Amino acid sequence: MLEEDSVTDLEVLDFLELFNSTVESAKRLGISQSSCSRRYRSFSGHFGLGFDRIADQYRATSNFDVLNSLRQAAQKMRVRQLRPRITVGWQLGNLPLPGLDEVGQVLPIRPMNSWRLLSLLEQRLVDVSLMGLMEFQSLLIQPMAQLQTRLIPLSSTMLCVPIGMMKYNLLAHRDHPLQGKRDLKADELRQYPSAALPLGMAPALIKALQVHGLASQQCGLINYEEASWEGFACNGLGLSYGAPHQLTKLENRYQIKSLNYELGIYDCIGLVGHRDVLTDPGFSKLYSQSIDCLRFSTWGTSNGIKLQS
Repeated sequence: MLEEDSVTDLEVLDFLELFNSTVESAKRLGISQSSCSRRYRSFSGHFGLGFDRIADQYRATSNFDVLNSLRQAAQKMRVRQLRPRITVGWQLGNLPLPGLDEVGQVLPIRPMNSWRLLSLLEQRLVDVSLMGLMEFQSLLIQPMAQLQTRLIPLSSTMLCVPIGMMKYNLLAHRDHPLQGKRDLKADELRQYPSAALPLGMAPALIKALQVHGLASQQCGLINYEEASWEGFACNGLGLSYGAPHQLTKLENRYQIKSLNYELGIYDCIGLVGHRDVLTDPGFSKLYSQSIDCLRFSTWGTSNGIKLQS
């Protein structure tokens, strides 16, 4: 939480766009709800932004170039002062990342739609995201398995730095009828409900799952929830998916284990952000800390994320 005197009016606007609530924004900024409302209206009026709650979403309606310039300057200061806004993609599940908050403000924003998160990054509402790159394969210059740890463009304004590869395991309750069976076929998997997302949420992943007869039943997720995604399999019949670094905790929490079936679906975890952020000298510390956090939490072995050298 920030001290009220240190909270800028621009931050009030940013948090309203991010959390879409004066109550939630005020709580996270450490100011009163009345102050939150008063400050965004005053700031919007001063710069002619037309910022307000419109069609159930806080947003500006004019002078977008002015707002973008203000956000660009503020973002550069956050990065150089080592307090960028960081998000962690849903692909990592509830992996603990102790120490990440030492190099920035980790926001609890985890949309299942990677393109939604990319949009927040492009708008400079979020500075850096540690997330999966699978959904951006069409923007990458080469297949994920061949990516090297270097700055790679996603667009003229957005960059990513690949960090390491992880694979998805097919999961089921330890008492599921398919547990212990070998040589499983897609036709057998189709007989059981398996977690799916609303259309457009993670199209690359869902398409890859459907090849195996999976992703057959909506779990209704817009934002990540472990209990509804990986935990979809806890009822004894459902099937879900998770990375190897999650397996021990998932078994302890939901009695979920990996099935003897190779999905062959991989994702590359990387840092994604605006070109201004990833090329700033202050980014190097965030990059190093992210590597250390992943190495500490997954041990960099075959049971976790295979970190790039």
